[in-house]
Amino acid sequence: MSSGRTRRRSHDWVLIDMNTQCDFLLPKGALPVANRADALPNIRRVMNWGRVGGTPIMSSLECHRPGESLNGFPAHCVDRTNGQKKLPFTLMPRRIVLHGDNTLDLPHDPFRRYQQIIFTKRNGDFLSNPKADRLVNSISVRCFVVFGVLVEHCVKLAVLGLLARRRQVVVVRDACGHWCASGAELAFRQMFAKGAIVVTTEELITDQVEAKLAARPVPAEAEEETTAAKPGNGNGHGDDQPTDQVPGPRNGNGRKRSSAGGMGEPHQDMSELVAAARRKLRAVAQRQARSRQRHV
Repeated sequence: MSSGRTRRRSHDWVLIDMNTQCDFLLPKGALPVANRADALPNIRRVMNWGRVGGTPIMSSLECHRPGESLNGFPAHCVDRTNGQKKLPFTLMPRRIVLHGDNTLDLPHDPFRRYQQIIFTKRNGDFLSNPKADRLVNSISVRCFVVFGVLVEHCVKLAVLGLLARRRQVVVVRDACGHWCASGAELAFRQMFAKGAIVVTTEELITDQVEAKLAARPVPAEAEEETTAAKPGNGNGHGDDQPTDQVPGPRNGNGRKRSSAGGMGEPHQDMSELVAAARRKLRAVAQRQARSRQRHV
């Protein structure tokens, strides 16, 4: 059997639909998001874009047991309740639900049979379901597109988890629900600083996001990996491109400038701040040593 028959397909886009459930997005839900009226139409547009284009979709389903302690929050997304259900327009005809049962069992090449794979989860981290983690690490995807509920917690955890796995990530900011506007803005800034590309629904569905992807600076290490991967995957994109740098052009002193999209001032990673502090301490120590030598 030739290797071409066993190679899995590559995908340009995979949608990651976070917690688009009745308790979060209906007015009578247990914990409706503050921007429900604004986010809901855009969530519908993104899902329709995925449905029409046949885009693979990974969905998370928040699940809590009856009587479970929820850190002061009211009971929500309780197993087998109406509030736990996904909104009807977020469900694809060809779908499968995979429960977080601490196993790694997945259907072979699942997106060949299903357009949507729904992963249950018991906490805020989507990738805490081992099956979701395995699928993310095994499929060949140019870019993950993340949206849903909640920006301050579940969406941010999913995006940072994907970036830590060296994946390219787009966040659709106006298709994300939040409880606190200032907390959501901080979360967007954190995701942007770590390397996510933040776009609007309009930019996504009209292909304007391609310009942002093309303008993204690619580190030398990623270029080497992409070059090495071209003969194998046939799509010209490496599967493990680093994504832990802030996208955007650089200014005259080598620091990155903030790109368009309302992200504000540029950000530095904590490692850069620590390195700068160490350099200052070394300089102070050297000056003190020279001063002692002069006095001797």
